[in-house]
Amino acid sequence: MASAWLLTILALLGIIAGSVLGQSRMLSVHLAAAGGGLLSGICLFWLMPEIAETSGWLVGIGVALAACAGLAGLDRYLLHTGLSPRHGVVGPLLIATAMHSFLDGWSVRAVAIQPLASIAVPIGLALHKVPEGLALGWITRRAMGSTGKAIAASGAVELMTLAGAAIERRADLSGEAAFGPWWTAVVLAVVAGSFLFLGLHTVAADRKKPGVVPVFLVGFATAGATAWFKR
Repeated sequence: MASAWLLTILALLGIIAGSVLGQSRMLSVHLAAAGGGLLSGICLFWLMPEIAETSGWLVGIGVALAACAGLAGLDRYLLHTGLSPRHGVVGPLLIATAMHSFLDGWSVRAVAIQPLASIAVPIGLALHKVPEGLALGWITRRAMGSTGKAIAASGAVELMTLAGAAIERRADLSGEAAFGPWWTAVVLAVVAGSFLFLGLHTVAADRKKPGVVPVFLVGFATAGATAWFKR
């Protein structure tokens, strides 16, 4: 739970900064790009080989791609509105962020069985949580017209990170009892798909901005190099 608490605190600090002070878009997109590269590399070089040992590459890749496509579809349906606080944007934005936060908390607990992943995954997610909080606080503040309401609403959805982390352990025990090692493989494949979505989303959204792609590639290469040396 310590990692989930850290992610939540970082997001809340970002929300406060975004609500009160606004945000530096260039700083936030580069932080997100670094996190996206790291999480994409963890998906490809760390999680997929472990999943393949239990379920095979075909099943692992299929589940991961399905999870990635599902998140992309939900994101497009709920959140494909840019950063303009038009009427009706805040509700879908908060719903989408709540789902992402829940999965963040679930992910940090699900990968805790791997020593290196238990460190690298929170780092990658933290690099997303800061700009996510900045953007969320900024948008909700402009839409709601009240700093207090913006912080309260945004903070509530970010607390779903703790809910995801709290539920994961009990769900994991029940799933393993019912489905055996296949449960762990499928859960890790879904986590891998979520990491792939975050990475691709970073590149797709901000690829034309200076330095975004190189920062993403540095994060990706770092994850790959770490996976190579840990063998």
